Parts: sequence; structure tokens; C-alpha cells
Amino acid sequence: MALTALMPPPRHPSESGNSETWPSIDGDLSFPDDYVAFIRSYGTGRIADFIAIFNPFTANEDINFFKQKTLILGDLESLNQEDPDYFKYPLYPEENGLLPIGLTDNGDYLFWTVSNTRDSNTWGTAIIAARSPDVEYFDQNLTTLLFGILAGTLKPQSLPGSFPDGEVGFTQF
Repeated sequence: MALTALMPPPRHPSESGNSETWPSIDGDLSFPDDYVAFIRSYGTGRIADFIAIFNPFTANEDINFFKQKTLILGDLESLNQEDPDYFKYPLYPEENGLLPIGLTDNGDYLFWTVSNTRDSNTWGTAIIAARSPDVEYFDQNLTTLLFGILAGTLKPQSLPGSFPDGEVGFTQF
């Protein structure tokens, strides 16, 4: 994983799931391989003091994948229903629906774009800036997206133009 060369993982990642059986997202739907490798390498923490990736193994409800999946999809569904002319988020389990996977300190959300319910390794990613009706799509898996952002080769409009503005590192919770 190219990301580990740019952002070295901790020696002993917390809540990495290394000694546990990986759960499924829903029924038979498995997590993408790059995400599994990310959690196994990094565990729970913050990327460049700005991004947190949800983890299915953490007890911290603020970053637990399953808890946040339910909360965020519920909130976005409410926005879609309250103002369907303004908010038009396609949500999981719809085709190409958004499935939340992380957030920034500014309140931006990172998502998988679930394009195929049989092969999670084909999923792209997306970002919704805080309080925005717009979705910014990327034809990249999660770790490729993170690498591009952290290396400065990808500048999502949703994130601050100066990000990352310092040393790229991973801080465990």
C-alpha cells in the first residue's frame, strides 16, 4: 500500500481487527480489501490531525463504522426528504449510493460509492463538504484517495486548499 510509505503506520495499531473476524457491512457485503488493509495497518486514529476513518472494531461511537453508518445515512435521508429539490444524495443501498466511511474536523464526510453489491473492491469514493448539497466523486478506492490528498496530487474542492499544511502523520486515539 503506497499510503504506508507516505504515512508510516503505528508499530502497534489500536483496534486493528488483526486478531478478530471481520464483520460484513450488511449480510454478505464485505469491506473493500484496501480498507481492511488500512484498518489492520493503522487501527483507530486521525490522519494529518484532520481526517478520521470509521472503524468497525472501535467502541467509540463517534468513529464506529456501524454507528456512524446508521446516523449519517439517517441524517442524509432526512435532508433528501425535507428538501428534495436541494438535496439529492443517492444513499446506500441504492445503486451508486453513498456509504459513509470517514469525516474531517470541518464536518465534511467521506464515502464509498457502492457501485456493485457483489464486489466492494470496485467502489469509488466521494466527499460531501459540510452543509453542501454537492457530492464530489472520485474514481478511486479509499486508500488511493487518501494517498492523493496527502501527497498533494489530488485537491478535492471539498477540503481546505491548504490541506495538508504540515507533516503528514497518523495519530492513534
